[in-house]
Amino acid sequence: MTTATAGGPDPALVTPEAVTWLGHATALIAMGGRRVLVDPLGRARTRRAGAVDAVLITHSHVDHLNRWSLKAVDRDTLLVVPRGAGAIVADLGFREVREVEPGDHVDLGGVDLVAVPTRHDNGRWAKGDAPICTGYVVTKDGLAVHHAGDVDFSDHAVFDDIGKQFTLDATLLPIGGMLPVWYYRWRRATIDRGVHIDPDCALDIFQRLGARTLVPVHWGTVNLRLGGAHGPRKRLEQIAAAGAVGGVRVLGHGEALPLRAP
Repeated sequence: MTTATAGGPDPALVTPEAVTWLGHATALIAMGGRRVLVDPLGRARTRRAGAVDAVLITHSHVDHLNRWSLKAVDRDTLLVVPRGAGAIVADLGFREVREVEPGDHVDLGGVDLVAVPTRHDNGRWAKGDAPICTGYVVTKDGLAVHHAGDVDFSDHAVFDDIGKQFTLDATLLPIGGMLPVWYYRWRRATIDRGVHIDPDCALDIFQRLGARTLVPVHWGTVNLRLGGAHGPRKRLEQIAAAGAVGGVRVLGHGEALPLRAP
């Protein structure tokens, strides 16, 4: 069932039962003999993931639904997008594009891909009600990995519900954006919902979810140079240590977190 992206897999990523961060929000989830790539950004990262059974898109912003990057994916791969985003990728030639909304399940050969709610601005080039935004839980044989996509500073009660529905081995949560943490806090106070949460809020959502491990994403990759690229990571580590919160696992680009004890 697995199809290969051009260039073949990086041998370091051929790891059973693991989640690998490839940079920004791009992550590879290997579980139950299936490999799922989330929000590929950059052709090199996409090709490095190698053979994948499905690509999951959380929302239509260009750093998550990136048409240029998707062109590096084999067209026989299942492409899963949020409701309303199908038209954006319709001309890319994928054999199957499936639109989902929270509550939908996609069976990937025994691995269950579940669309779950998140909180983030909709739209692509302008604000609106569509396409929607969604997160995902990938689950099989008692393992479960959550990817939230992007999250803003609005109501986070949806994550309480996700934590009640699933026993999560890992959650991938954003801890920043392309601009420094201070910008999103300022924007939250003066303009809107802040668009991107900060490390403090990500740690709170991690605890709401009750996940075993927090893998921070959406930091240290795309940076507009108005602040240090590693600021979000340092802040997360600082507040986790101060609050004696365990389970935070900061990965480097291409580093994997095994989902089962050796």
